Amino acid sequence: MKNASMHAREFKKLLKKIRKESAAALPPVDEPMEQLLRGILTDHAAEARANAALAKLREAVVDINELRVTPVSEIVEIIGADYPSCRRAAEDICRALIVLFNKLHHLDLAFLKKSARRTAESFLNSLHGINAHARATVLLRCFKSHCVPADVAMCEILRREGCVEPNASVEEIQKFLASQISAAQAPGFYAQFKKYASVHAPRKSSKPTPAPVEKPEPARNADPAVAAKSAAPKTGNAKKAASKVARKAKPTATKSRSAATKSVARSTRSSSSRRRHR
Repeated sequence: MKNASMHAREFKKLLKKIRKESAAALPPVDEPMEQLLRGILTDHAAEARANAALAKLREAVVDINELRVTPVSEIVEIIGADYPSCRRAAEDICRALIVLFNKLHHLDLAFLKKSARRTAESFLNSLHGINAHARATVLLRCFKSHCVPADVAMCEILRREGCVEPNASVEEIQKFLASQISAAQAPGFYAQFKKYASVHAPRKSSKPTPAPVEKPEPARNADPAVAAKSAAPKTGNAKKAASKVARKAKPTATKSRSAATKSVARSTRSSSSRRRHR
């Protein structure tokens, strides 16, 4: 990563704040497939909420293969529309299951537990298209690899504080964290940073978008000469054309006003003559 020494200095400042958080390290997990799904869900929410959503998914489908063919919209309904970034989480779940099925022709990752740690790492890192945070949580919690996952909120804080490049990918951020945090400290640091990020991550603005301002339309009974002048552009030949229209419309408007004046005068004379006769 560019400017590595500068980013390391900024990260040390942030690390002092993160260390103040009291959070227990997350326990290890035996089932890699279960942790992969949990890792996708915890990319957007806390561990407790992700576990609740994972329980809903288990109840809603017969097996994980049925979940693979479940539409994204139905997964959103299962985990709840109020789940943080529910649509993105549902899409990540579908994408991960499809990538795994296309590679293995099944959805069981138990064979990785019998493999060497490096074999499991190389296999999971080769699964392009699967959520990077989820893959890292599998390596950390199932294989105790030297890996520091970074969820969405954690990445936003690292970019904001200048600890990484503004356009750094999740994979690059996780490599940087692994270079700064030892393997023994990784589980505890991940729990602390996740708790810190849930409080200090930048929030999206909830202000409603202002309604577009509509231009007022000219009144229907307005003077044609005035309407023509106000509607005409201020420059070019269009101004001359508008002036001509206004001049043509002016006599008509004048005639209508004079006719109205005469009518009022007649009514006044007739009323006064009636009073005399009385």
